[in-house]
Amino acid sequence: MAAKEPDIWIVSPSQIADSLQWLSFSLILVFLAQVISSLFPIAQLQPEWMVRISNSLRGTASLPIMALAMIMLANMIDKKVMPSSMHLQLFRRIASLAAIGFLLLIPLQTYGAVVGINSQLQQGRAQLNKLGSAAELVQKASNEPQLREAIRAIPGAEELANRPLGADVNTIKTALLDRLIQSKNSLQNQLNEEAGKARQNLILPLIRDAAIALSYAIGFASMGYNKLGKPTPLRRFFKPHNLQLIKESGGSYGSSIPPPPPRLYIGWLKRWISF
Repeated sequence: MAAKEPDIWIVSPSQIADSLQWLSFSLILVFLAQVISSLFPIAQLQPEWMVRISNSLRGTASLPIMALAMIMLANMIDKKVMPSSMHLQLFRRIASLAAIGFLLLIPLQTYGAVVGINSQLQQGRAQLNKLGSAAELVQKASNEPQLREAIRAIPGAEELANRPLGADVNTIKTALLDRLIQSKNSLQNQLNEEAGKARQNLILPLIRDAAIALSYAIGFASMGYNKLGKPTPLRRFFKPHNLQLIKESGGSYGSSIPPPPPRLYIGWLKRWISF
């Protein structure tokens, strides 16, 4: 008796489309969870908050791009797959907004990083200003009470003001001024060195982050179409030569759309190249 051949399970296009759409929704949920969690604690316009949001968006932006690509693929395999068929047009219009958002992310993350470094250096500058103010008070002191008040203005020397001076006012003034000038010069050199290193260490990360944000903006813009199935202005800006990329659905916007008139700058560019 011949052995019975095992049944071959063939996945239908509808099953593939259904799996793709739900996988895309799960990626979108992961992206939203990551971004929302990075929002808290909310500290609007604070450099640390802006840097944290920028890092979260750059780190997870690939998820919605892949999700939208899966939704488009599911719609191509089976245009009746639900619910992605109903939301595909909405998602592609949101993609254009996401592209604009990532373009705006470039100055936002740059501003947050620069302000964050300046705030770190601000503490050292405040300490430097205190030393300068204390030196002025010591220089102006003409008697012991004034000198003690000047000593209290020196950072970390408040307790010394209540101790016996051990010498006359002029001798103490000279010694204090020498120490203050040395401390001030040392702190100034340290701040200059830290500021130089911070600027050097900031340039490459900013260029990298800007390139990543721009790449995501291009990626989202490439998927952006308006409600008529035409490429959005942002889509045409990033890729002006493929103006005929129109979704072939055979439904509400399946009719052919006439090509747009030629742009004047294309002719100008050809003349410039020939020159």
